[in-house]
Amino acid sequence: MTPQERARERTLIGLGLRAALAPLFRLLRPRMSEAEWRAMVEAAYPAVYRARMDYWRLAERAYRQERERVLGIVGPVEFPRRNYPPEALDQGLRETVKNRLDLLEPDDPVPPVVVEDALETVDRHAKAAGRDAQVDAARHDPRALGYARRVTGAYTCAFCTMLSSRGPIYRSASAALIRHEGGVATGEPYHDGCDCEAVPVFDRNNWEGREQYEELSRLWEEHGGTLQSWRRYIEGQRDEQQRRAA
Repeated sequence: MTPQERARERTLIGLGLRAALAPLFRLLRPRMSEAEWRAMVEAAYPAVYRARMDYWRLAERAYRQERERVLGIVGPVEFPRRNYPPEALDQGLRETVKNRLDLLEPDDPVPPVVVEDALETVDRHAKAAGRDAQVDAARHDPRALGYARRVTGAYTCAFCTMLSSRGPIYRSASAALIRHEGGVATGEPYHDGCDCEAVPVFDRNNWEGREQYEELSRLWEEHGGTLQSWRRYIEGQRDEQQRRAA
């Protein structure tokens, strides 16, 4: 499976999840009672769980394929699947949706952006199954050196490209895969609407996304090496593309 084919599969999974939950989220209303809210989360959970399984299976296939391509090894690999209880979905939707619904008056219409944010939140939760599995597999696989972040979307934000420009996160002697800067552990969050994926690294000179990383790393240094200067560069590139398309 090529990266392009994998991207199409991810798109189809996301569209299926959106189609399943958009009608439900359009029923959201201001100041829902706890019972109403819990019923909504319970109704949404099965679709999110199914999408998580689909993203996880896609990630497992990609991991095994890359391992075989680089190492020439075909065999069993531990590919973990993290627990995902309904409470995790509840918390995520409370943070992005319910708090805003509670600020509305009872007769106010729910803004379409709130419905869209609910859809993006559940998609992020579903995609996390594949992303987390790639990282966890690289942590447990003795032949893996680490993992890297690869941007895939047509619209990619400055923060995502900044993280991608840093390249692989290698396993330390303690097998940790968390980047440390200045002695402080840092996370690599994925925001709502993010199309980035985690890819395993088995060879420092041969991994999917290496050319993209090298180009982004060069541009990062060329345009100031700070998030502020990088945002200006990315926004300038986007404005230029829009002018050309006009």
